[in-house]
Amino acid sequence: MIQYIKYHPQFEKQCEKLKKSNDKASKAVENAWNIILAFKKSREGFNTMGTLTRSGELRLKDGIKYKLGNGYRLVLSVRKDCLFVLCIGSHDQCDRWLERNRGEDNFSFSWQEKVVIKRSEKKKFQNPGYYNKESDLFNHIEDRLLRQIFQGICDSIG
Repeated sequence: MIQYIKYHPQFEKQCEKLKKSNDKASKAVENAWNIILAFKKSREGFNTMGTLTRSGELRLKDGIKYKLGNGYRLVLSVRKDCLFVLCIGSHDQCDRWLERNRGEDNFSFSWQEKVVIKRSEKKKFQNPGYYNKESDLFNHIEDRLLRQIFQGICDSIG
């Protein structure tokens, strides 16, 4: 599960350069940020975030390469609880970047963010069907004891 996202120092510069170049490149940057946002929301399942390249990325440890459309690519790496955002650019630009950094493991990162899942508002359960208090399985058990038994559920609700 993704806990942190770390951005390569060149990533922000690459995004700005692409945004200024043309509409197709700007759309690719938007697609890249949507993939990163999807990682933030689900924090897992990298193969469902977007279109992966056919052969993946073997030049980097745990490398992932996404097709962003119109020949643009996004290069990421996922290790343990961290997503590394490494490169965005045309197919050739990403290919050159990958060749220069083949097998590299220790990148410097300009900034990182902690992925925080927002708790949804506490909602009371409302059974739309018929409710009979006498048939309630937990009616005779004290609330304190139920909270102790189901502590994980109670903690996640708030």
